[in-house]
Amino acid sequence: MELIPNIITFLMLNPTVTALFDHRITGDDVSDYTYPYAYMWEPNSNRIYTHNGAGGREVLVQCDVVSDTIIGADAAKRTLEDALTGYRGMMGDVSVGKCFVNTVSVPKDADQKAYRNILELTIGLNS
Repeated sequence: MELIPNIITFLMLNPTVTALFDHRITGDDVSDYTYPYAYMWEPNSNRIYTHNGAGGREVLVQCDVVSDTIIGADAAKRTLEDALTGYRGMMGDVSVGKCFVNTVSVPKDADQKAYRNILELTIGLNS
């Protein structure tokens, strides 16, 4: 199961997200620095165990949101956060039981002349 492509597909079905990002949300390396853009990666996956054994998975996905202004980075972060926070349902062929979003701001990236926000997505899977 590939979670990140399912999240990206889910976001691209949201007209507000598509209007702001076009198709600049990826799970791959970013080669085109048209702003804003976002890229996702999965730092780890933790199994949740109960007294009955494995109880599903909780996956952590990091989404880096980048823009050329602080205002743009904050607006892009809020757009993705609004689309994902509290979501329960299908993301492609993945059944999501919960989606919690934690946000982190980081300093300006001097090399890219860009402002970055990080969304930490905690996604509980129903399967």
